[in-house]
Amino acid sequence: MREPVVWGRPLRSRNWLVRAGQTLGVSSVAGLALVAVILVGFVAFCIVDVVRREPKVLPRWAWILICLASVPLGGIVYLVVGRGDGEMGVTSDEPAPTPEQRTPQPSAPRVRPAAPVRAEALTKVYGDHAALDAVSLEVPAGSVFGLVGPNGAGKTTLLALLAGLRTPSSGTVSFGAGSARVALLPDTPHFDPWLTAWEVVDLARRLVGPDEPTARTGEAIAQAGLAEVADRRVGGFSRGMLQRLGLAATIVGDPDVLLLDEPCSALDPLGRREVLDFVGRLGGDHTVLFCSHILDDVQEVCDRVGVLREGHLLFQGTLGELMVGSAAPAYAIRVRAPLGPVIEAIAAQPWVTAVEQLGAEEIRVTAASLDEAERHLVPALAAAGAQVISLTPAGADLERVFLELVR
Repeated sequence: MREPVVWGRPLRSRNWLVRAGQTLGVSSVAGLALVAVILVGFVAFCIVDVVRREPKVLPRWAWILICLASVPLGGIVYLVVGRGDGEMGVTSDEPAPTPEQRTPQPSAPRVRPAAPVRAEALTKVYGDHAALDAVSLEVPAGSVFGLVGPNGAGKTTLLALLAGLRTPSSGTVSFGAGSARVALLPDTPHFDPWLTAWEVVDLARRLVGPDEPTARTGEAIAQAGLAEVADRRVGGFSRGMLQRLGLAATIVGDPDVLLLDEPCSALDPLGRREVLDFVGRLGGDHTVLFCSHILDDVQEVCDRVGVLREGHLLFQGTLGELMVGSAAPAYAIRVRAPLGPVIEAIAAQPWVTAVEQLGAEEIRVTAASLDEAERHLVPALAAAGAQVISLTPAGADLERVFLELVR
């Protein structure tokens, strides 16, 4: 078989075009021309990309020479090693942010007021199962509302209905008299791994808050504690870092209502502390629904709380109302040892529901009612021969109240 001839000389294997054609199984002149067009287009794309972006490792002129000198290997090396961070193929009339715009700036006073959240008889049925059953919820504007409940109580379903991601079987949702920006942070946020943290948050800003300045992106990233890794690709982020990134993408559009589903679930103690402080600061300018199974977090940052169980809202109100209205009265009592006879005598009283030993000289007594505790506790201690050092009411915590409600 004769070798193809071009310009009066045979095409040897040293010719890159023939080698490319042989690799693709192309031997005709038309096929080789097609391969040439594809490779020229690839080189042109790489050169244009070098001009549009700020390349890594080497200056622009060096990457252009590499792309031209070695086809197509030079272009492949540029895309893998030298391609700079940018819009990932998305064009925009907005200029690239300056270093000053990427630097977090102090927050300006918020112009729009926070919006209240109101749900009336909200019901969601899946087949024969009611995930939510006639839930009526009212969250005042500017409050931080904690939503707690056991697994399967309907917390995530309620947040999805409030965000408009699911349609209720019946009932209504409203946000005051007008419209409101509502942002939802899911419990496990996911992002395209090739994007940088800056690109993720800035894309969220352009989608939901295009009128917000570019500096808002840097501010949101800094508030989430990711300023030092803003230019890293998120594919290498830990679960906790992804949680912070989701929080930054949620707040960058300056929403009126924030729906946060387990925002601290994957954070270490320091990260959890930073996020809780940040959520606490959001109150006032924003209305926040904070869903969490960590009751200490809810008690620390929320001024109002709702308790869900099996799709029913058992309680909603302030923490003070929950503690006073739902907690059984309890007393911390310090007595001299031995404690055994005292514990046995107090536990035998009909108005006592529980007796716990907290230390070498301390017990906790829980009564069925405040009236019976006030009338009978002191005489019962005296009858048991207890040498009382101190007796003080024990403040109820959210975990104890929560367990009493859901049992």
